[in-house]
Amino acid sequence: MTLYIGENLKKQRKLRELTQEQLADILGVSFQSVSKWERGEGYPDIEMLPTIANCFGITVDELIGMNEVRDAADVKNILDKEKDNRSKGLIEENIKLLAEAVKVHPNNYKLLSLYALNLTFVAIDNKSEEYRQNNRKAVEIAERILAECTDPEIRNIMQGELCNYYQNLGEASKALEAAHKLPPMWQGSELIKMNILKGEDLVRLTQNNIFQLTNIMFLCLRTMADINAQNNPELTWEQRIEILRKAIAIYDIVFDKGDYNVYAYDLSFLHREISAMAIKAGDFGLALDSIEKAAEYAKYIDLLPEKKPYVSLLVNKLEYKAANTGKNFTNTFSEEFLMKMSDSRYDKIRDDPRFKAVESSLQK
Repeated sequence: MTLYIGENLKKQRKLRELTQEQLADILGVSFQSVSKWERGEGYPDIEMLPTIANCFGITVDELIGMNEVRDAADVKNILDKEKDNRSKGLIEENIKLLAEAVKVHPNNYKLLSLYALNLTFVAIDNKSEEYRQNNRKAVEIAERILAECTDPEIRNIMQGELCNYYQNLGEASKALEAAHKLPPMWQGSELIKMNILKGEDLVRLTQNNIFQLTNIMFLCLRTMADINAQNNPELTWEQRIEILRKAIAIYDIVFDKGDYNVYAYDLSFLHREISAMAIKAGDFGLALDSIEKAAEYAKYIDLLPEKKPYVSLLVNKLEYKAANTGKNFTNTFSEEFLMKMSDSRYDKIRDDPRFKAVESSLQK
């Protein structure tokens, strides 16, 4: 249990405009003892606590910081519940949980940042008024955090998320303005730390960076393939398919033992999109091959255990944990995939026996 004696001692001393030397004289201890207590490098003897509390006219509980201790325990319970809900796709429950939590802990920036993140992660129609209201609320929260919070990790997350919130609202200029305040990719802390850490810490950091960079390549190639043919109309459907295949190849390089774990979701998406593109290109054989592969990856995710170590060479110091994942739907991945198969994009192969076999396997 964390005690807050040092912080409260310093606060009470300054309220009474006492120096550390003056307080030391009053308590009959050395100046060095008071200094050490305030720095959190030690605590007064338990017999001294009533004396110190009486000196300030407060209770021992106030001196120890029992309210802070209880608040910290409450916040931890909320954070644990939020994480568990997110792994199960219970985002609406998280929004209710965090809406109440920030009323009780209005200055807890971790809770506020999670509230904003969940508001914009919930699965709702992105053209609805609720969607706009959620993103507008998230903008307000992010801007408040950036104005008040000094925690660099929370600030960086919120600066990045603020770009997304503005983009979701169709305010591209504000999104770009927020993006310009972020460091370039090569100046990110995780890359910089690779020049500092040593040994096992360096290996784990490097493998985590490989994870992140693999996901970045997935996002870049997905964007470059221009799935909806809106930004690069000159690409043929065959070229778009080739780009997505390169993303699949990258996953196969990193996870050479086939231990994709949660990244199988990306592979399922890639094969599903290749199937839709192949239909547009008139290659129905490829479309059916791809929809079968996409379904297998969806079923693979549903069969993952709570924990599973990675064994592929580039990531073999890491472990998959279901509790650390998140989704914004409560269905299984197979059920979600089955719903996506109802999209009109697949109408031209819908009556094929292979397509129906995939539907049947997912229904099981």
